[in-house]
Amino acid sequence: MVDTNVDIGEKIEFVQFHQPGLVVDDYIITVTQEITLPGNQKAMFSTQKHFAISGERFTFNPQDIQAVFPPEGSLGEHSNVLPHIAFTRSTLPWERQADPTREDVPWLALLLFEDQGKPESQIVQLGDLMHPPTGGARFPDLQLNTGQKADDQATVIDIKKGVLQTLLPTLDALALLTHVRVRLHADGSQDELAVVIGSRLPVRGGSSTVHLVSLEGRYSNGGFDYQGAGDDDLIRLVSLKSWSFACVDEKQSFKGLLMHLDRNPGTLRLPKNDNAAVERYLAMGYTLLPHTFRLVGKSVSWYHGPLVPVDITTELTLPVRAADELVRYNPANGLFDISYAAAWELGRLLALQSKQFAINLYLWKRMHAQLLRQAEQQILHAHLPIQPQSVDPSELFAAISAWFTDLSLLRGVPFNYLVPDERILPEEAIRFFRVDHLWMECLLDGAFSIGRVSEAAYAQDQNQANMSTSPATMPFDAVTGFLLRSDVVSGWPGLLVNASDANGKELDLLRMDRLSPDVLLCLFNGEIDSVAVHQKPEMLHSGLDMDEQIPPTYHKVLRDNQGDEQETLTLATIPWLQEGLRIIDIPGLARAIQQKTGAVMFTAAQFAFQMTEGVEEVIFHKG
Repeated sequence: MVDTNVDIGEKIEFVQFHQPGLVVDDYIITVTQEITLPGNQKAMFSTQKHFAISGERFTFNPQDIQAVFPPEGSLGEHSNVLPHIAFTRSTLPWERQADPTREDVPWLALLLFEDQGKPESQIVQLGDLMHPPTGGARFPDLQLNTGQKADDQATVIDIKKGVLQTLLPTLDALALLTHVRVRLHADGSQDELAVVIGSRLPVRGGSSTVHLVSLEGRYSNGGFDYQGAGDDDLIRLVSLKSWSFACVDEKQSFKGLLMHLDRNPGTLRLPKNDNAAVERYLAMGYTLLPHTFRLVGKSVSWYHGPLVPVDITTELTLPVRAADELVRYNPANGLFDISYAAAWELGRLLALQSKQFAINLYLWKRMHAQLLRQAEQQILHAHLPIQPQSVDPSELFAAISAWFTDLSLLRGVPFNYLVPDERILPEEAIRFFRVDHLWMECLLDGAFSIGRVSEAAYAQDQNQANMSTSPATMPFDAVTGFLLRSDVVSGWPGLLVNASDANGKELDLLRMDRLSPDVLLCLFNGEIDSVAVHQKPEMLHSGLDMDEQIPPTYHKVLRDNQGDEQETLTLATIPWLQEGLRIIDIPGLARAIQQKTGAVMFTAAQFAFQMTEGVEEVIFHKG
């Protein structure tokens, strides 16, 4: 099931532009004080302070870039999508100026090139830009800002004037192609993103490369300054970011990848086996693994991790003194089951690996034993004073409990313990599971066993388990979830996931982590019945609607004031600057949308509101 209009409990507002308080420049603060002296004499005192507002000019901090769309390396069908880049700092596109007379015009633009004819990136020093060779690519006079040096590097591309004239947006188009998105969260907080959009659609069935270029100071008298260049002369632009993608397979789109995931089997287990005895184990999530015995000999043993397809009912008594107490033997097939022994030993190793946790656990156990003895002494000898503890045991307990809570969410558990066989989670697959409560209890008991070397220590741990005072307990009754292995995990960072039970109640998300570039783990508190996967609001993209003809024809279904698309507001004809090159006349499109919708005011905010496509959602039902 797919839904392109997603209610995520949040609201997106579009803002025309966001000017910084001070633009990038050098500044002088002058303070003057006039003092009246006896005899009505005047004295003047003055001082100056110099400072500079610096900002990105030739390179970007990767943390400033929230996302690009289409994703880098994507192979999906994006031929009706205008590429965009989103920045975490909402003022960034307006911190410099392309034209000093237009405060609404950004200094950044996206230029899209087809694979054939794309410019090659070059790395040069700023000194080379300050003193370009005679007859080389045209670049305006460059003055370095405070903090910049001639040997600093920049990435540049050289484009023929005739080509650049076709691709480069006008000032009015630049103003419409950049806006701010304000994301209003349900809790009242908000965050802002600046978004720069391109004006050219990608080529269908081929590859495209997008360059984010600097246009700082390149416009004057209402147009780009080509410095008297001829059509075949090269114009040099600074490229701040570039990425490539292809539009070759609709199955490689967000929707296509999710809709074509492998779901057989739907749960986390090996494929079905015709042998009934083997299938009984596989159905519970087991796999056979090599097993080297401690003294001599090798064999194979059954193992399952904490993520299993069904409830496993097994009786075990915890705590134990060693992992060997949890090894089980099945005389019917002559094989051992080492699942719970492996869990216990892993917990012990993880606890020993965390030096601070091991120290805290040892101190807390010792203090707990002392408190018990003091309580006994107080009963027997109430007249004697009690020596206070030097450390607050509640602080230690809180630190220990937090570590165990993380462990109960499988943080720190190696991936091969979760998925012991690659066939359990093949490429482009989603698998549902439930967390085996007993496996987790063994894991936690193994971690809690630090210091359990004597009968007294074992008795103390056993007593805490019986009285439910041990911090090594599962804080959740039923945990279910899924593993997703797909290019959608790496290609669309920051996926959002919601899960519901059979009654439609939304479940609390306990953990959502990328275990590798293409593997996503999600844990929920409760029984999953359905899962909805959708994109973050910043992955909202701008584009046109198209039919299935070859070549396709484009139109745009517009929105009413409530944000709902209305077929009666369809813009049947798209204005083009170069239809064959898929370059849209952005100001012309804005005028057509304004006329169709009857909007009184039409800025970059209204343009983004109409051009933005809803994020897609794919719902999976368990079973």
